[in-house]
Amino acid sequence: MVNAPSNSKENWDELIRTTKKNIITKINKCLKTNIEDYIEHEKIASPITIEQNTLSKGGALYGNSSNSMFSAFLRHPNFLKGVKNLYFVGGSVHPGGGIPLCLASAKIVSKEIPA
Repeated sequence: MVNAPSNSKENWDELIRTTKKNIITKINKCLKTNIEDYIEHEKIASPITIEQNTLSKGGALYGNSSNSMFSAFLRHPNFLKGVKNLYFVGGSVHPGGGIPLCLASAKIVSKEIPA
């Protein structure tokens, strides 16, 4: 799996082709084999297809870019004040992206849900 930024009108066809070639070359070198001989199925998701399938803005898996010191404060909260018992968990809400942080997000929400 390769992480990708949100869509800023890049040439995704070219980026995907180049990235796939580079990754396969690196894996082949490390494993001293040709992994393409073993690939039975592949699925490629670009920020364009991610946005189409999930409605995430720009196809960003982790929400807003985290390139500034205020990024953490701009993440979506784990709940919606206007809708009782509606909670959000995942990479685009507090505290942010990555599996450990998504699990932290789920832990935060689990404490919010009444027993």
